[in-house]
Amino acid sequence: MVARRHLLAGAPVLSLVALCLTASSAAALKFGSCPQSSQFRCATLTVPLDHSGRSPGEIKLRVAAQQRFPRGAGLLVALAGGPGQAAVPFADQFASALSPMLRRHRLVVIDQRGTGSSGALSCPKLQNMTEAEQVVPSLVRDCAQQVGLRRRFYSTLDSVADLDAVRAAFGARKVALMGVSYGTWVAQEYARVHPAKTESLILDSVVGPGQPSGFYLDSLEAIPRVTAEQCAARRCDGITTDPVGDLTAVMARVAAAPLRGAIYDYRGRGQAASYESQDELGNVITSGDVNPDLQAQLPAAMAAARGNDYAPLLRLQSVRGGAPQSTRELSVGLNVITSCLDSKLPYALSSPTAARTSVVAAALTAIAPESYSPFTAGSVLSQSAVSDCLVFPTQFDTAPAPGPLPNIPALILAGQLDLRTPAENAAATAALIPKSSLVQLRGAGHDVLGGDTTGCVSTALKRFAAGVKVGSPCANRDNAVRRAQLAPRKVADAEPLRGVGGTRGRALSVALGGVDDAVSAAYMMLAAGAEPRGGGLRGGSFDASNGPMGVLALRNYRYAADLALNGSLRLFSSGPRGTLTLSGVATGTVKMSSWNSASGVIDGRAVSWHRPAGTAARSPRGQRAAPQFR
Repeated sequence: MVARRHLLAGAPVLSLVALCLTASSAAALKFGSCPQSSQFRCATLTVPLDHSGRSPGEIKLRVAAQQRFPRGAGLLVALAGGPGQAAVPFADQFASALSPMLRRHRLVVIDQRGTGSSGALSCPKLQNMTEAEQVVPSLVRDCAQQVGLRRRFYSTLDSVADLDAVRAAFGARKVALMGVSYGTWVAQEYARVHPAKTESLILDSVVGPGQPSGFYLDSLEAIPRVTAEQCAARRCDGITTDPVGDLTAVMARVAAAPLRGAIYDYRGRGQAASYESQDELGNVITSGDVNPDLQAQLPAAMAAARGNDYAPLLRLQSVRGGAPQSTRELSVGLNVITSCLDSKLPYALSSPTAARTSVVAAALTAIAPESYSPFTAGSVLSQSAVSDCLVFPTQFDTAPAPGPLPNIPALILAGQLDLRTPAENAAATAALIPKSSLVQLRGAGHDVLGGDTTGCVSTALKRFAAGVKVGSPCANRDNAVRRAQLAPRKVADAEPLRGVGGTRGRALSVALGGVDDAVSAAYMMLAAGAEPRGGGLRGGSFDASNGPMGVLALRNYRYAADLALNGSLRLFSSGPRGTLTLSGVATGTVKMSSWNSASGVIDGRAVSWHRPAGTAARSPRGQRAAPQFR
C-alpha cells in the first residue's frame, strides 16, 4: 500500500431502516460552498487526534455532502484511494458513478485525516518525486521524523474512528460505504469495528481481507497470471505466443545488465534511456493497471525486448513518469506513514531499527521464490514497504481490527488485469461475505467503476442499488484496449498490406501503423495526466495538443527507422482523416479516410487499400470513441 499502490478514484440491499438523518445533528455541521462542486456543500468536523483521549490535539476533517437528496435518505460515504488521496475534489465524479445509489442515499465524501484539506501531511522530498523514482528508507524515516509523534495517529483505524464521527454528525444509525483501492481497506476495517453500524459495502479494486503484505506478495503473485491473460483469446496473434516467457527473459536480462537505447521528446530530440534494474521495469508493468493504453503496449514491448529491440519498452518510461502531484491531491507523506503503520512487516515498529535487517533477511528467505518469479529476491525487497519502513522511527505497534467481516449486502468489483489490487483479493473478500455479489471484468485494470467502457459494471450497481439479484452482467464483456502490434525496425521487416505488394505495401503498412502508434501514445500520455505529445518510436514527434480538438500532427514521425511521416490528421470515431507525406526508403503521399481505408501514390505508383469485410478494426481502442484532445 505504499507509493506503488496510489490510486487515482446480491442479497436484499440497502435497508431503509438505516436512513435517519436528523436535521438537528446535521445542522451541527456548518455548511458553506464547495469550490469544487455546485452539487455539494462543505463543512469542517473537528475530531480528536487521538480518539483514546490519551494524547492532546485535534484534526479538522473536510466533509462534503450533497445539497439535494431524497426525503428519508440513508447515508452513503465514498472513500478515495492511496492512502493519501483527497476525496472532496472528486465529489462530483463519485456522485456520477454512484447515481443509482442516490435514489435512497445522501452522498458524503471526506478528506481523510492527513489528506487534502484535512491537514495533509507534507514531506517535500517525497512529494517532489515522480513515480519513476524509487522511495528509499531514509526518506521515509526523515518524513516520519518531520511529522513527529503525531505520526502514530495516522493508521487506518484512526480514520475508521473519524468515519464513525462523521456518521454520528449526520445522525445516521448506519452508514453504507463505498471505497476504491485503499478506500476498500478503510471500509472493511470500519465494518469489522462497527458491524452493527454498517449497512452495506461497495468495494472497487479490493485490498485483500487480511493485513496487507509488506512485501506486496499479492501483486507479485498475480503478475504471471495477468501477463498471460493479456494475451488470452488470441489477443496477441502476430505479437507473441509466449508472453510469460517474454517477461521472464527480459526480467532476467535486466537483472544481469541494464537495457539501454534511445527515446525521443516532443521536439524529436533523441536522448539516452535505460532500465537499470528490475524495480524500474516492475514499476512500468504496475503502472499499466491505471493506464490501459500503456498496458496494451506491454506484450509487444516485451516480445520486442526479448528480440533485442528495446525501443518500445524504453518509450514507456516517458509515459509513466509524469509530474509530481501536489500534497492536496495526494499526500505522499501520509501514504508512506499509513503504509508503515498498517502493513504486515516481518519486524515490529517497536523494535530497534538496527535489529530489523536480520529479521528481514530471514523473512525473505522463507518466501518461496515461485511466489515472486520472475523477480529476484533483492528486487522484491527494494520495491516493498518492508524496505521503505526499515528505519521508520521506533514507536508502539498498531494492528488491524481483529473481528470478522459482517454478513451484509456487498458489491465487490474487480478488474482481471489489476495488479495493485489483484482480482484474487476480491474473490477472497467475497468468500467471507455470503451476501456479497462478486463482479469481475475481463480486460479491466484498477478502478473498475471509473474505467468500465462496456456498461456492465454500471448494470451491476443498478441491480445492487435496487435490491435485486446482481448476477453476472460482465460475464461476456471485455474492457481491454486492443494490443499494440510488433513494430518493425525498418520497412523491409513489415508485412505488406493485402493487395499492395513489395516495398509500397510495406511502406503503406508502416504509415498506417505509425498513425496507430501515435494515437496510442497520445492516449497513454492523457491517461498519465500529461500533454498528449511526445516522440516517435524511432524518431520524430507527434503533437495532439496544439491544435483544434481531435487534431494529430506528425513531424518526421518514425515508426520504422527508415520511413518518416509528416502530416496533420483529424480524428473521428471512424478513424483519422487527412494526408501523410512519406520520405525515406519510400516516398509519396497517403490519404487516410478511416482506420479501414487508405489510398495515395508511393514511389510514383498509385496504391489503394480497404480492410477486408469481417476483420477487426485497426483502431487502437477498438470501437471506442476517438480521443478528444485539448
